Parts: sequence; C-alpha cells; structure tokens
Amino acid sequence: MEDGFFTELGFSQRQRLDIEMAALQYCKSKQDATMKATFREAIRMRDEKTAGTILFEGLQAFGPLYPLHLIHTCYDSVCSLYDELSIEPAIRLDTLADIKLWTQTYADSHGLETGLTQVFWIARHLCARILRLGRLQFEPACLKAPFRIYRVEDSARLVTIAEANLACDANGYCTDEEKSSFITTLAEDGLMLQAHVVDGRQGNVAAKPTLFDKAALHCIADATTEVLHLHIPAGERLIGNAVDASLTQAKAFFPAHRVAVCTSWLLDPALSLVADTESNIVQFMERFSKFPVPFQTPQIFERVFGFTATAEDIPQWKATTTLQRSIQRALCEGVTFRTMGGYFLLE
Repeated sequence: MEDGFFTELGFSQRQRLDIEMAALQYCKSKQDATMKATFREAIRMRDEKTAGTILFEGLQAFGPLYPLHLIHTCYDSVCSLYDELSIEPAIRLDTLADIKLWTQTYADSHGLETGLTQVFWIARHLCARILRLGRLQFEPACLKAPFRIYRVEDSARLVTIAEANLACDANGYCTDEEKSSFITTLAEDGLMLQAHVVDGRQGNVAAKPTLFDKAALHCIADATTEVLHLHIPAGERLIGNAVDASLTQAKAFFPAHRVAVCTSWLLDPALSLVADTESNIVQFMERFSKFPVPFQTPQIFERVFGFTATAEDIPQWKATTTLQRSIQRALCEGVTFRTMGGYFLLE
C-alpha cells in the first residue's frame, strides 16, 4: 500500500528516492515513531487540525521532506479512511493529487528540491474534509464570514447584509479599524432589520444602512450556517462545461448544502478590466454574488506572477503572458485588485 503513494500520486523517480533516503534518517528518531502513531490516529478520527499540527512539527524539526515521509508511511491509513467513508478510489486519487501539486510548487521555487510546506492545507485532504469532484474541490464548513444572505419573499432576489462592527474603507471594502471610513451597524427587532447592504457585483458594503421588513426576508445563511466551500486547484483551465459538471457532482454528493462559497482572486470584479468578458475566468467570476474579505497582498499577484511577487515587483516584472501584461497596465492606470469572497445557490 505504501508503494501506492508514489505510483498513484505520480511522483518522479527522483522525488521517490529523496523521500526514501530521508526516511532512513528519520526512522532512527523516537520523535518520528511518536509522530507516526499520533498522525495515524488523527487520520482515523478525521482530525485535520491535529494531523496538520503533526505535519508542521515534523516540518520544523526535520525539514520539508519530513511531511512527505510521514504521509508516505501512513498512506494506508488515509486509503482506509476513504474506504470507510465509501468514497470511491477515483475521487480519492483526484483529491490527494494536491499533494503532488504542492510538492511541485515547492520544487519550482526551491531549485527542484523535494519538499512540502502546505501542511495544514493538505491535512484537510488527508482527512477527507476536502474532496475534489471533477474540476473543483469542495469542503463542507460554516460560512464564518460576517454576512447574512436573505431571500426576499415571493422573489428570487437575494440580499446580502453585513453584520455589525465591520470596518470598511471609503469604497466599502474591509480594512483595519484605524484606517476605516465607517463601521457597519445592525439593528433588529421582531419586525424590522436595519443593516448595510453588500453590492453583489462589486462586493463592497454600502456606507449607509437600509431598513427592511423582516417578514419579507427568509434567511438562507449566516456565519454559523454550514455551506459548501469551493476551492480551485491549479493546473487546468476553468472551462464552463467542466465547472458545471463539477457542480453537478457536488450537488449529488452533498445534497443537504444549498450555498456554495468561495474566496479567491478569481472572484475579483477587476478581472473584467484585464481579461476578455467571454474568457473562462471572467465567466467564472460572474457566477458569484460578491462580498469583501480582509487580505494583505492581493492573491492575483502570487497566482499570476509567482508566490514571491509583491505589488512593488509587478511593474518591473518580465511579463510573459497577456494577462500579466494587462495587469501591469491596469496597475499603472490606478486599478486596485482584491481577493474577494462570493457565493451562489446550488439549485
């Protein structure tokens, strides 16, 4: 079963040798034996937090090869968990392919060295908390974002409102409180609700609250509602038909979930300024009703230019793609890029 880790996930011969040679050193450590036992139990219990912590402790103690060694050693436990959950092998293999993807990402930025550092992320795959169904990955979890989604009575119209105490800049996007232009408020009683509305196209919060008749509102989701978080693995184009097929699988696999939620650079409305309106990424962005999320560096920089890219780097970057050149021009013209949140109903 351990050999399946290499053959099923498509590791190169060099990567396999690196992991196997490193294992000879790790096996001499009592800490290694303890970590393996704890890691296996975390996988059995689907405890992704403990699994991620063990991988991270191994990363710190032994280096970036250790997480791959630990996953390799305990791969049989991972496969057994997927079998117990009646998740078919094809879905397991598609899901766990993220291990190889992030190993390759590490190699690309570290002189082709073998290693894995995205350990807390991968722990969710190992515990079957995230599953890849076709083009997209799905993760049932609470919304957590400080917003409520309502359906207006006798209408298909959805309204998103902000919870109280959300700090916003002059344009209605999340910021630090000391830099804010306004702080959202929310007041409600048995009859009325007064709150700041979120513009679903631009993803920003209105500076002034709106008054609603609560009888006309039906709550679809709030921060505590379990929704289906959608993740977008790298490596393939976001072709519309592939996205549709993936969503169809998700609705069948998770029939109790009504709301799909995503946080990504691919939801930024500014994409329509740098990509064709008929392009896959713009069409994907327009599926979502947007809401703002806090971020430090816009995700678009690392995804389009590289994981070390900053806003200061982009103007001098040697652009090799049309999208890179378009983003450079847009920045020079004063366009602001943002990581955004968004949702749509699975109906």
